[in-house]
Amino acid sequence: MIKIGINTDNWRHADKPVDYCLEKIAQQGVAYCELEAVGGAEFFTGLGFAPFIPLDSDPLELRKKLDQHGLKVSQLDVSFPINRWECIDFIRRGIIFAGLLGCPAVDTTDGKYKVPGLSDKEQLDRIRYHLAQCATVAENHKVLLNVEPHGPFTNNVEFLPGIVEPFQSEYVQINFDTGNTFIAGNDPVTFLKGVRKYVNHVHAKDVSKELAEAARGKSTGISASVVSIGQGVNAPNIAGCIQYLKETNWDGVFSIESDGEENIQPSVEWLRQQIG
Repeated sequence: MIKIGINTDNWRHADKPVDYCLEKIAQQGVAYCELEAVGGAEFFTGLGFAPFIPLDSDPLELRKKLDQHGLKVSQLDVSFPINRWECIDFIRRGIIFAGLLGCPAVDTTDGKYKVPGLSDKEQLDRIRYHLAQCATVAENHKVLLNVEPHGPFTNNVEFLPGIVEPFQSEYVQINFDTGNTFIAGNDPVTFLKGVRKYVNHVHAKDVSKELAEAARGKSTGISASVVSIGQGVNAPNIAGCIQYLKETNWDGVFSIESDGEENIQPSVEWLRQQIG
């Protein structure tokens, strides 16, 4: 069954703390939220100006807050370019935090840029090596490690399965993204069909007409849609992805990534109509 979730990152540019986001998500009547991690305590989070979860905070205290709002966490985002060595510690810490929190999955990706001086093969080998340092931790803590299409390697429908398939592990999977695949120049429905058996979580992003005209095929991803879900040029593709997932009896969370509180309610309403 397709369920709706909302990412707290939608309030990043509104400078709101996590507690505020959880309250607003609960008011929408959805059961799931997605959280964004940072490596440790930092100034803006401490002052309440950023909706991020420091990995050196207490996951059980966060669990209390979630329970107070009647929310479950669908995923913890620990994205850091997986073709760079620094990702290993961040992802491993995120997995352990998620396990203690009772969160079923973490999410990461390769980011916008390739590492200069390395061939594509060398970088893909490096990506798989970095993920291998995290996969055993994921298996130990029973937390899914999801790879998201967001960069030059993960937005290639031939490369992405080759990143996760070698592990032959139920704990190394894919977080599909409707907006990133579209802005990278792919057809989201076709891309989804190519990776469907690994997909357990989805980021729902629409794309404005202006952004599509300026960046499609030139960029590899967007942090969130600037229009509500269903109001952009990617809406038919999102509807097509939902229909395909329903036809294939997919069970997971469609997590809304649409920048700004004003976009949340219309996004939820549109997705509810599409999901039926």
